[in-house]
Amino acid sequence: METAQAWRAAGALVVHKMLGELSYEGLFRPEPADDEERRLWRLKLPEVTYEFRARRGAFESWTVEPGSASRDGEPATDPRVLVVDAREELGLSGLRLADVLAELTATVTNEAARLRRAPSAAELSTMDYNLADGHLTGHPRLVLNKGRVGFSADDRARYAPEAGADVRLRWFAVHRDHARFRCVEELSADRLFAGELDDDQRAEFTRRADPAEYVWVPVHPWQADEILGTLYAAELATGVVVELGESRDAYRPHQTVRTLANVSRPDRYDVKTAVSVRNTLVYRGLASGATLAGPAVTSWLKRVGAADPLLTEKYRFELLGEVASVSVEHPLFGAIDELPYRFHETLGALWREPLLSRLAEGEQAISFAALPYRDPAGASVVTGLIERSGWGAERWLGTVFDLLLTPLLQWLLRYGVGFCPHGQNLVLIVDERGRPLRVAIKDFAQGVDLLDEDLDCYRLLAPEAADEMLRWPAHLLAQSLFSSVFSGQLRFWAEILLDDLAFPRARFWELVREVVGRYRAENPDVAERFDRCLLFAPDVERVTLNREHLAGQGFDKVDRDDEFDVRWGRVPNPLHAPDPAGAW
Repeated sequence: METAQAWRAAGALVVHKMLGELSYEGLFRPEPADDEERRLWRLKLPEVTYEFRARRGAFESWTVEPGSASRDGEPATDPRVLVVDAREELGLSGLRLADVLAELTATVTNEAARLRRAPSAAELSTMDYNLADGHLTGHPRLVLNKGRVGFSADDRARYAPEAGADVRLRWFAVHRDHARFRCVEELSADRLFAGELDDDQRAEFTRRADPAEYVWVPVHPWQADEILGTLYAAELATGVVVELGESRDAYRPHQTVRTLANVSRPDRYDVKTAVSVRNTLVYRGLASGATLAGPAVTSWLKRVGAADPLLTEKYRFELLGEVASVSVEHPLFGAIDELPYRFHETLGALWREPLLSRLAEGEQAISFAALPYRDPAGASVVTGLIERSGWGAERWLGTVFDLLLTPLLQWLLRYGVGFCPHGQNLVLIVDERGRPLRVAIKDFAQGVDLLDEDLDCYRLLAPEAADEMLRWPAHLLAQSLFSSVFSGQLRFWAEILLDDLAFPRARFWELVREVVGRYRAENPDVAERFDRCLLFAPDVERVTLNREHLAGQGFDKVDRDDEFDVRWGRVPNPLHAPDPAGAW
């Protein structure tokens, strides 16, 4: 696809997404333009009028028909123009308007880069998991989802997943007065680095910085230039921080940019690094407490899971554990509590078990974030898998819902563990025919919360890890299922399969209700906690990530965990009962 064509196509994709998601969040208020079908909608703005075709779905969402949007009768292909047209409705002016337009321009640019090398849905569904991430569209709900504030054009060409370029980590040593290392019991720093570095390179690093005095840490090359080269200039000059050299292995970034997979040696660990760019709602550094707690959380989850036959034998629910971590406290900035959190999260790393270690011969791993992918010809990954499987949509979906939801409910209701199961954190493992086998999940250091109760299994959790984990009442801990799974993923699947296979949305959501209801019926001893989670409540809170993002109030807050204002109003819960009109 040519550059100009890709730019217009990317812009059109974002325009249509913006019309749908901002209407869902109540920022836009379209009116029906045809009274009979209610498929043509009109958005009247102060100076222009947009029209588009759409249908309403679960959670009062909007699915906008591709290519249907027009601005005063002309095709709408530039989301920046839409933002300017709607700046009063969006509450944008002055510097915030400029920031949004800049981040939106970067998002479209990255989407255009993706489209220029977009694979077919069939190709993506069989592609190496770590390479496929470079072809994904990013967060399904956030409109400004690839802004990566802080990246230049050169950075984008080198480090963005859409670039399809290899990245080589730069290793540094930090004096032990300012760095801490943690790992699971069966590992040590020596064993970790013996597996991650070739013998001669490890010997070379040792000559430059004695591991007895220094902690070694891999650093993203952007972070090395932009943050270590500036904020750590004094430490580099005085030997508190020592540069060791560049990794020989090549890595590929996932959509989060800061997580990289080793493509030279896929048997080696994935590495999650601090990258102080702002993408979506937060800066992508690594919080010290959560980073250091990662291995302890992993050990605890695996200990609890190993004792549960449902998780380990029946469902084989995979935990991609964070086995080691390093966190560095800046000698100056680290001691000033009032600084924004991003100045405290500048240097650290987590090592995560690679997915390859969990795959048997003939098995294929696919990110849940890849399932809604549509290629330039309009084909989707999820539909292709269903057709390839030979099972039909009902059996395939019922199997995936069971493999995903039953283990998540078991963790939530029996052990009080709430994961962050969005598309990037979930992996579907299928056989050669695309038939679902099991599910894997990752991201524990900052993605696992607990109930505000005293469960027996919590006593097995290391105190330093427990202190870092947020506690929630049952109905709020269960909110992660609604925000990350039901509203964050499944509502999109339902619309895709209606378009591709004419699969009824009412039956789609009935299959979801059947899996969730079956868990309650088969586990009466946790039924009381299940009911407190309000999974079958008539309505749920509307998750409104774009409202918070556009407001831009939380980017420089002191505490990353200060609650975001991401809920606005309530919407019908598709798990409660069917929609009389068949939307769920």
